[in-house]
Amino acid sequence: MINFKFYKIAFSLIILASLFWLVDFNSFKLAIASISWQYIVIITLCYMCGQMLSTLKWWLIARASGIQTSFLHTSRAYFIGMFVNCFGLGMIGGDLVRGVLIASKDGKKTQGVATVVADRAQGLAVLALIGIISWLFVNRPTSDSSLFWYVASVGVLIVFGWLLGPAILLKIIPSNSRLYYQALQVSNAFPKDKSTLFLITIISAAFHLWQIYMHWIIGLSLGLNLDLIILLSTIPFVNILSSLPISWNGLGVREAGYIFFLSPVYISESQALAMGTLWIVATTFASIVGGIISLITPEYRKLEIKETA
Repeated sequence: MINFKFYKIAFSLIILASLFWLVDFNSFKLAIASISWQYIVIITLCYMCGQMLSTLKWWLIARASGIQTSFLHTSRAYFIGMFVNCFGLGMIGGDLVRGVLIASKDGKKTQGVATVVADRAQGLAVLALIGIISWLFVNRPTSDSSLFWYVASVGVLIVFGWLLGPAILLKIIPSNSRLYYQALQVSNAFPKDKSTLFLITIISAAFHLWQIYMHWIIGLSLGLNLDLIILLSTIPFVNILSSLPISWNGLGVREAGYIFFLSPVYISESQALAMGTLWIVATTFASIVGGIISLITPEYRKLEIKETA
């Protein structure tokens, strides 16, 4: 059985090795050494607060799709999914795990996974809009903006995918096909109620803006005072690139994005790698919380999720 996760880890390591080959390692060590443990705690707590916002949005999507679940149950499922995404080395992904967990009481597992798809798609659409709108209002000096246009094109496709994707899927998949039922579940998971859609969009925007603000705090930990306007026009594209399923938790891709969008005008290449290190540390510590939850909660320990090829 081919384990795609190992290929993603290998890809991340190759990119990191290439970056370290180009970057002065002594400068990187000095940048890491300048970070105080207080900042590491603050950044980790900020990351976890952001994940609670994301959990709230997913809970509203699940409720709108007909899954009866409490916010506490949703939070547990969300953080366990984070743990599996970070540390799970099997074929089962964290998104699949949290989708199954949230629907474990109702038995609507396919619908639960569909809410995760809707959650991801809506979040990426809002992130893309923040990045595109911010970039258009920022006159940022850059030697080559071609990558921006590529990523912006992906962002536009994501937005249209959110708006039209479910309907297109149902049109192109034959109604007697086995995939049609799954496509229907995904379509039903996308909120149709205008008030719910407005609320989750506001929460999603707040979540992404919070993550962008976190980069300003990370900059402070490295002795930098980054312009929030510049971060608004660059970090969304870094986050879109790092969310692609080609690397382990965006490792390597995120650092390369920092270097392309922020170096050398705003940060050095060594500081870009240090920013990525802080981000992955915060992600890892927050994911450990999900592991602890899975250990102390009997109902999750008993839940069996069989691996499928």
